[in-house]
Parts: sequence; C-alpha cells; structure tokens
Amino acid sequence: MKSIHRQQLRRWGRLASAGALGAALALAVTTPAEAATPKTNSLTPAYDSPFAPQALIGGIFGGAPVTMRCWRDGAWANGTNRWFFVEGAGYNPYSGRLNFVRGFVSANKIVNQVRVDRCP
Repeated sequence: MKSIHRQQLRRWGRLASAGALGAALALAVTTPAEAATPKTNSLTPAYDSPFAPQALIGGIFGGAPVTMRCWRDGAWANGTNRWFFVEGAGYNPYSGRLNFVRGFVSANKIVNQVRVDRCP
C-alpha cells in the first residue's frame, strides 16, 4: 500500500516539475529581450523635417534597431502624420556609404515603438 502511494507521489512530483519547466520555457519564448527594441520594418528613408518639403538625410536599414528620441506631427505619409526622430544604422543616399543616420521617419515604419516625448 505504501509503495503505491509513493509511486503516485513521485509521478505527481515529476508532472509538477515538468509543468513548471514548460511554463518557464513558454515565458522565455514569448517574451524575448529584443521584442521591446524599436526597429524599422523595411528600408526606411529619414528626413530632416516631418513637414513637406523634406530633405532626405539617409536611409535606415530594414530590421535595424533604432533609438527613438521624440515625436512630432507633420506631413501625411504611410497613412499617418506622426513622425519619430530616430537614430540608427543606415547609409548616405548620395554617396552610398554606410552611415549613422539621425532624422525623422514615418511612425508606420517603426515596430515595437516605445513612449517618447514630443519634439521641441
């Protein structure tokens, strides 16, 4: 009788351990650290202003992480008039050389957006 009871307790203990491990793995898979990093969803042009006419400063590579500094409403593009001032890895559109780009990009080009203040 005691041996059957011990077997059941051991089985429940193994199931509980497996369940806890499964829950920890599921949590790790669904919340990776990089999920909160803002990045571009495609090759993104960066401009000197959110208002038209704009001067092209450079392009930020698709999938590149960016630092969002502030936002401003301006000209309509990509279905929104919200623009973010961002910094990220890209290229100079005139020379084609790799460059660190700082400029305004359409809000619909940034995924995993974080809260930032309005630009002065």
